[in-house]
Amino acid sequence: MAQLVRQCKRLDDLEAIAIAELLDGIQLQLPDMASLLAVETPEDHDGQQMLQEAQQHLFQQTLSLHARLDQQQQELQLLRQRQDELEMLSRRDALTGLANRAWLEEQLQLQLRFAFCRQHQRTMSIAFIDIDHFKQLNDKYGHQVGDKVLERFGALLSSMAREGDLPGRYGGEEFLLVLPDEQASGTCTLVERLIKHLEAEPILLIDGDPLCISISVGIACLCDGDFADIRELIDVADQCMYRIKRSGRSGLAIYKA
Repeated sequence: MAQLVRQCKRLDDLEAIAIAELLDGIQLQLPDMASLLAVETPEDHDGQQMLQEAQQHLFQQTLSLHARLDQQQQELQLLRQRQDELEMLSRRDALTGLANRAWLEEQLQLQLRFAFCRQHQRTMSIAFIDIDHFKQLNDKYGHQVGDKVLERFGALLSSMAREGDLPGRYGGEEFLLVLPDEQASGTCTLVERLIKHLEAEPILLIDGDPLCISISVGIACLCDGDFADIRELIDVADQCMYRIKRSGRSGLAIYKA
């Protein structure tokens, strides 16, 4: 200690007295610090046995760590599955199980970007569908029957949609069918099948009596107009649908620029 003090005296910017006090304090703390690192071993200890016990302890700790890691992985996987389920629910209409309006518009916007990209040269058609006289149906039979009609029609629309098509409920009794890479003529063929099915089959039975519905449909294709955004495409399909409404309902109209 004295030698260390003498060495420190050579430093011009440190006072020997201050350094000595510091070192004395450290010296007082050394026994306590050493006790933290002290390891007591029996006088008759077997080094080989202690090593084996240490290895066994390390093995058990490793197993425990792996078990905790596996549990954390399982919990993380469950959280991801739950997140996927919640995300799926956020895209779906609660009554029909079809795509909801927000998801429809998001997918339409995506298809529009692809179509505007020259290297893709893609098109897209939509069918804007409205169930005729739905308010009168609700007033006559009640909302439970009205909900059942919407649910059944949603299932029918989904069953007739092709792979890659996106059927959805746009709001109320309005539905939208998105057909990527399809011209208006192909969309017209599908919608005509849907109309004929509704003419031939009741949507449901009420106390054994058949309840039939009809639909008015407006069709618009991206390649048939200069649409700046999806809102314009939906609007022209909506206008075509109302043209059918005004002319007697139960039919389809195709937008032409």
